[in-house]
Amino acid sequence: MKQHVVILANSSREGARCIAGIDVQTGEWSRPVPADGGPITWNLRNISGREPELLEIVEMSVQNSGPDLGCQPENRQVNHVPWQHVGAMSVKDVLKYLESDAVILHNDDDSVAIDYFQTIPRQEWKSLQLIKSAKVTFYSTSWQGRKRWRALIHHGDNKRLDLGLTDPMLVERLNRNDGVSGSYLLTVSLAGPWSPDNIQLKRCYKLVAGVIEI
Repeated sequence: MKQHVVILANSSREGARCIAGIDVQTGEWSRPVPADGGPITWNLRNISGREPELLEIVEMSVQNSGPDLGCQPENRQVNHVPWQHVGAMSVKDVLKYLESDAVILHNDDDSVAIDYFQTIPRQEWKSLQLIKSAKVTFYSTSWQGRKRWRALIHHGDNKRLDLGLTDPMLVERLNRNDGVSGSYLLTVSLAGPWSPDNIQLKRCYKLVAGVIEI
């Protein structure tokens, strides 16, 4: 089936990208994925030789479902059909998709145990959420000898959430020391289950996968 999706996340992942947005006809989240549930490679996502941009409306061909990795009900297996630009939304246009920031993706932690999803009905699963935050601090750290950026989000009733930042456009700006300030629309995404040593219980970590300045 064809969807017209407003892009709200184009996130770095394993040398490729994780793309997600909202179907403008249904108002539901859609995350196109290949058959193995992995990231979207360049040959699948490029639009006439360029990256899909945040707030761009893209026509894509996907199936009605896809591999959900036990936590991502929004996944739709992508068909090998070139994506097409069909329009764009303004920041004002996407405000209708905002959700409360009182609880971001199931709990107040930076991750969710994969076993949690077996304790709730599948219709309550979610791995994508668009929130508005007037106060976000971006800072760099080191992980396995590599520079990584994180986002400290102030939200809800005096809560703070410290998450990895995977929006490559914003990371590029931060690396150039470009000024970033103001309020933001943030797409928070729940990654697939992962364990640092394959011994500890697998968890799904929250990431800031798309940042729109407002």
